[in-house]
Amino acid sequence: MKNDRLKEIGAYLLGKIDFVAGRHAKLLIEHQPRWYASMEFEECKRIATYGVNMNLECFTRGDLVPLENYFKSCAGIKLDRGVGIRDVVEGTLLAKQSFIAAGMEFYKDQDAFLEFLRELEDYFAQVLTLTTDRYSGMLLSRLNAEHVRNKLLLEASRTVTSALDPDEVLTRLAEVLAGTVGEGCCTIFLVDPETGGLAPCAGYGYGSKECQSALQGLRLCPSGNALSGVDGKSYGFCSSNKASLSFADILPEAVRSGSASLFHITNSDRMVGVALVSSDQPGFTFDDAITELIGGILNTVAVAIESAAAARQTKRQLMESESLRRVANVLLQSPEGKNGTVLSLIADEARTIVNGMGSALMLLEGDSLHYVCGAGAPSPPMEFYPVDSTYYGSVFQVGETAIVRDAQSEIPEAERSDEVRTLIIVPLLEGDKKLGLLMVSNKSGGFDHADKRIMEMFAAQAVLALRNSRMFEQSEKLVVQGERQRLARELHDSVTQALYAITFCSDAAVRSLESGKGDAAIEQLKALQGMAQQGMRDMRSLIFDLHPPELESEGLVGAIQARLNSVEIRSGLGADLFVEGDERRLPLRVEEELFRIAIEALNNSTKHSKAESVTVKVDFAEGEAIVQIIDDGQGFDLATLPTGGMGLRGIRERAERINADLDINSDPGKGTVLTVKVFDVEGSGGGDE
Repeated sequence: MKNDRLKEIGAYLLGKIDFVAGRHAKLLIEHQPRWYASMEFEECKRIATYGVNMNLECFTRGDLVPLENYFKSCAGIKLDRGVGIRDVVEGTLLAKQSFIAAGMEFYKDQDAFLEFLRELEDYFAQVLTLTTDRYSGMLLSRLNAEHVRNKLLLEASRTVTSALDPDEVLTRLAEVLAGTVGEGCCTIFLVDPETGGLAPCAGYGYGSKECQSALQGLRLCPSGNALSGVDGKSYGFCSSNKASLSFADILPEAVRSGSASLFHITNSDRMVGVALVSSDQPGFTFDDAITELIGGILNTVAVAIESAAAARQTKRQLMESESLRRVANVLLQSPEGKNGTVLSLIADEARTIVNGMGSALMLLEGDSLHYVCGAGAPSPPMEFYPVDSTYYGSVFQVGETAIVRDAQSEIPEAERSDEVRTLIIVPLLEGDKKLGLLMVSNKSGGFDHADKRIMEMFAAQAVLALRNSRMFEQSEKLVVQGERQRLARELHDSVTQALYAITFCSDAAVRSLESGKGDAAIEQLKALQGMAQQGMRDMRSLIFDLHPPELESEGLVGAIQARLNSVEIRSGLGADLFVEGDERRLPLRVEEELFRIAIEALNNSTKHSKAESVTVKVDFAEGEAIVQIIDDGQGFDLATLPTGGMGLRGIRERAERINADLDINSDPGKGTVLTVKVFDVEGSGGGDE
């Protein structure tokens, strides 16, 4: 740029800058009143002085570097105030006019003045080109940034309104927030309504499993000063696993350096959560534009975030309730209530309910905790843990749930597996009585307060299941004892009496033979033969009652038919069997109880009711099976019959054991109808539970 005359007049005007700036200020007030009319003249003159100085420096240097520096420092401010390109060009031309007036005063030689005008014209042509290019670029950049902002706001709004699942809403939002920065990552923490702390619920952009595990184990609390958000609010933080402990130094430093920021999520002054946004780009820091953009996105969708948080909490509570209900049904109605089966179910369901990898159940035996069963991996390395000298024993004695964040450092080496990382230990309590410990290990992200709450509820269900199992085993022992007593009575009433009669008759036959009464001896031996045959039939009947082979091979109908054949032969009673519906096998336990109910009813018909005929009906209806025993005996009055009379107590107990409905209808002189109905018993073969 040729600047001989410009350099010359520039040196002159530096001594008269106050005069030139005053003239320029008057032109600004006159021609741009929108921006300068409300200003004090001295303030307007100060602004004009800055512009005049910048131009004189360009005159002297012969380049536009000072003007370029101006754009870096002040142009953005003008744009923020709303100053447009037209206003900037007009102000530049007003400055040109001021310099022309000053040149007319300085140059007395016309040729020198004309040369000055040519240099000034060339200078301001370059200034206008630079000004319009730079302002147009800045405006376009602003428009692009605004377009990106609006696009992200629209995307965030669409995200939270299009997805129905609350977890999907939050994951998509994390993706949108991560997209505001290069190589971005985002974790959204929501407030736990029970504790007031903040737990991670969604994340995006974290590549390694180690990083994901560390963030899943991170917890924020609204009190503390370890981390500061962009709004100045401070947070404390803690970890629920070893991996997240590494964030103790990394995260605060990242926030202080500006490569990560915490954004407070509020809705009507209610704290909803916190968004942690960071970038993996080297040297990245959050500027005002990105901070404002993320804040705008969160303000736009704050209501939706709070709704998603509430829906997520409700969904979790429903899942927990359903899980506990399902677990309770499984545990309390486990096959035959066998203790070993119940223990295995407790161990398996415990790890499922909190998404753990392994579980273990320890029960108190003497002075030690006995590891009785587990599910998944890893398992405890020892079978017995003395209460007074082991880590688990100390937890057992305290009787409170313990959360272990780093098992390798917190539990003695001899007492834990090398594979266990995180652990939750819940005591099994029956009132004030301590039964044992239930443990779940290696949940991704570690265990927290929510896991503690649901595990304690589950432990209460498990204790009920253990108690139910023990009571069932006790009732089974009582049943066995009752069966033994019944067999003793049957033996006394039938086989023992028959043996006594055989002995008496054989003695009589011996005496007849000794006295030469051959005919009498023959009759006595014939009677003896009949008694022996009856005794054999009675013994076969008792053996059949103990475990009828037809029950396993042919099912309920076949076993009842075999029993009716025996009754007809032994007592001469007319017996008929009718089957309705499609015959199918029932669970063996159900078939055994129904068969023994039928036996007891048949015994009553033959021994007490003086019946001449008995009919058994078996109806295989949809979802239920019905067994009816009908006799034409003398009947009885239920109101006057003792509770346990005629074996009715045993019949009722057997019906209760298979949750069957029992109905007994009888009146004196009108016979008896006994009906037992069992529901949902369709099986795939005897013995299948």
